[in-house]
Amino acid sequence: MAFLELEYLHELGRTKFPARDLLKKVEHETNLRLCDLPFSTIASAALEEKWTRDPFDRLIVANAKANGFAWLISADELMRKHYPRTVW
Repeated sequence: MAFLELEYLHELGRTKFPARDLLKKVEHETNLRLCDLPFSTIASAALEEKWTRDPFDRLIVANAKANGFAWLISADELMRKHYPRTVW
C-alpha cells in the first residue's frame, strides 16, 4: 500500500519521482524491500485501525503490525503517534 501511495503522491505532484524509481533506489541502497504478505492478511489487520479514515494509512500500519510489529518509515505525524515503531 505504501508503494501505491507513493505513486499517488507522485501523480498529485507531491513527490518528484514515480514509485517504481523510488523502490529501485531504496532496494539498491538499503536492505529494505516490499512485503510479500498476502493482501487479505493485511486488509484483515487494517480493520482494527480505527484511528484514521485514510485507507492508505490504515493498511500501511496494519502491514507493519502483521509483520511482527516491523519498523515503519514515514513522515506522517499521526501515523507516528499511533504506531510507535515509525521512524523518519
